[in-house]
Amino acid sequence: MAAQQPKHKVKQHLKKLVYGNTDPRKGTKVHVISHFKKIENVWNSSQYYDFGIERITRLFLVVSKVFFPGIYIDYLSRNSTYQHRKITGEFYIIFKTVMPFLMLYYSLWHEHWLFVINIYLLIETFLYIFHKIFLPEHNHYKTHNRSLILLFFNFIEVIASFGVVYAAGNYLNRPVDNWADALYFSFITGATIGYGDYHPVNEAGKLLVMLQIISTLSFLILFFNFFAPRVQDTGFVDLDK
Repeated sequence: MAAQQPKHKVKQHLKKLVYGNTDPRKGTKVHVISHFKKIENVWNSSQYYDFGIERITRLFLVVSKVFFPGIYIDYLSRNSTYQHRKITGEFYIIFKTVMPFLMLYYSLWHEHWLFVINIYLLIETFLYIFHKIFLPEHNHYKTHNRSLILLFFNFIEVIASFGVVYAAGNYLNRPVDNWADALYFSFITGATIGYGDYHPVNEAGKLLVMLQIISTLSFLILFFNFFAPRVQDTGFVDLDK
């Protein structure tokens, strides 16, 4: 019994650390709309007054999520409380952020299966950012501070993932043979600084740099679109009015 008490206290402290004063078993439960229902809503224009390229973009983004694990992780925790569902999603985002750093630190960018997974998760995050721009899911339970922190993790993940890509190929004027150089070039590219000590020397490298700058611009668009004061006419139809 005495040995179990410290373990119980550690468990309590960990729960307090993650959940605060919220009991994960008694937290708020929110009705979860299945992703296929969301696809149906976009197809039927139930919540968006859109047409043309905007409509096609929304359909592409909402359908593309079917091919990535994020929605299935959320589906597995659908019967949990809101807090538990969101923390499960946070762990997935942290995993996606940590993975490319580990690949860089242990020089695993030449492991093809890890490299493919890195690209796969990078594409998911890239599409997720555009999904947040064109398909904002308004939820009064979600705080802006939490969303801002997760956006920061997404940005760091993209920086590290592009670092893996730069390290795996011969795209630059100087070889990238360690994690620091890979992260350095990826960060200054993502921050659109570019000191000139590293620069792309072939078409593939230039395309990668342009793609990373596009990802940075998408983060900026999302930041100003989601966190800045929003104008009333956003294209979102509030059906409760």
